[in-house]
Amino acid sequence: MAPGNKASDLNTAAAWVFARDIESVPTQIRDSVQELQEAILNGDINSIYFWYVHNLNEKNNKDIQEELNTVQVAAQNLVNTFSPDTDIKIIALEVGNATIEKWYNSSNKRITIEDTMRVYTNKEGFEIAEDKWKACVTAVSGMWLRELSLKYKEDEIFSGNPRNFLGAGKRKNKINLGIMATVEDKPKNFWAYNNGITALVNDYTLSEEKDLIIKGITIINGAQTTGAVASVEKLVDDFWVPIRFIVCNDTKVIEEIINNNNKQNEILPSDLRSNDKQQERLRREFKKYPQLYYSGGRRDDKKPKNKEILDPYMVAQTVMAYHGDCVKAYNGKKAIWDGDKDYNFIFSDQLKVEHIIFVYSLSRAIDEYKIMLKNKREMRTDNENEQFDYLSKRGSKMLLIYTIAESMESVLQKKILAPWSIAFKDNNDFDVLVEKWKSVIKSFMSFNKSLLPALEGGLKNKEQVKQSAGQLVSMVNAIQEMLQIQLQDFIKAVDTDM
Repeated sequence: MAPGNKASDLNTAAAWVFARDIESVPTQIRDSVQELQEAILNGDINSIYFWYVHNLNEKNNKDIQEELNTVQVAAQNLVNTFSPDTDIKIIALEVGNATIEKWYNSSNKRITIEDTMRVYTNKEGFEIAEDKWKACVTAVSGMWLRELSLKYKEDEIFSGNPRNFLGAGKRKNKINLGIMATVEDKPKNFWAYNNGITALVNDYTLSEEKDLIIKGITIINGAQTTGAVASVEKLVDDFWVPIRFIVCNDTKVIEEIINNNNKQNEILPSDLRSNDKQQERLRREFKKYPQLYYSGGRRDDKKPKNKEILDPYMVAQTVMAYHGDCVKAYNGKKAIWDGDKDYNFIFSDQLKVEHIIFVYSLSRAIDEYKIMLKNKREMRTDNENEQFDYLSKRGSKMLLIYTIAESMESVLQKKILAPWSIAFKDNNDFDVLVEKWKSVIKSFMSFNKSLLPALEGGLKNKEQVKQSAGQLVSMVNAIQEMLQIQLQDFIKAVDTDM
């Protein structure tokens, strides 16, 4: 029998994973915990599993189950406190021989639901048959799909699908929220709005009256549609969902069907903006600098070689941070592209490619400065350790960009009448620009302690940001003359009148 005290150790792990004070996390796993925390806050994670893994048979040990229940409840409370805006599901499992065997068997048997059932269709459709498969293409009742989803477990109905339903949170799964909204508000338009579902079945029978009977089912594409329909509390009106039922007995072809049905690219907010006039203008203007590549949100299979690639999301984030809102820049990576107000604030006629290069090179310089400190490891001085600790905190880069922007007049000792026009005089060598920024970063990082209060619990409090940045700006003002000497190469390289 597996020891119960090992299961209780998961509570300690949960406390570390969602710790607000990253310094309390053991150094061996601190970087990994930070990456996980950032993924949570960015809305990239929907479920977190805590596994108690052992090589014994599960014995329905009540002590272990109670420990796992405690872990699940405690971890759920911790993650809800850590990131209240995300919708993350915590699951604690005992994984022993029986569970591993079950998973292995289900991985080799794509269809786990073997019941025979009648499908409620619109009695329209057609059949396509090839040597190794046949398919019935039709439309099914939304209510039938909902009943199917509620009757069986996710692992059963999606046994042949690489993903289960990912939920309908406010951030990551807006598409699923949109599906639910269509079901509730415009059910009659569902067929036209939705791409439909692909299901693998053991067999089907289609009568002359178009009655459809299926034997077994797994939904191999359309888990989000199925889950969203099931998540609607009550269906007032029925609606039609496009679907195709495929029968295939060739294992290799089945795997190919599943793989090819799940290779669609996610629609990103930047995709929907890629043909915007401002993105077209910026792509055109960036051609002046052949060593740089900016896609403007347009995705294709071309991978430019020997070019500095400017990520559109990082461009938006850094420009947003530089021009006054590092909190939104850090927390709203995709939201900036999603909402018209923020998008139009950044991507307007006043945004020039030279200014993007100016701000983006600052972002890259901060990244390289952090890597330099990381690589020094035990050779870091006490002051460098403090700098590295600052740069390891969530939101530190966006806060530093904002603070440097707020201090730019002090750095240049010149009134900046057009902040959106500031740029380097010569933009032909991006690496040189990055190096010029590093002298500025080094000077500012000497005062990093004044910024720490703004990073407590993540970069969220705009008032604290202003207060902390204001203190650092005051320190910079106090040493203007010294900075003039230290940063003379940077100052000479900057043009405020482009």
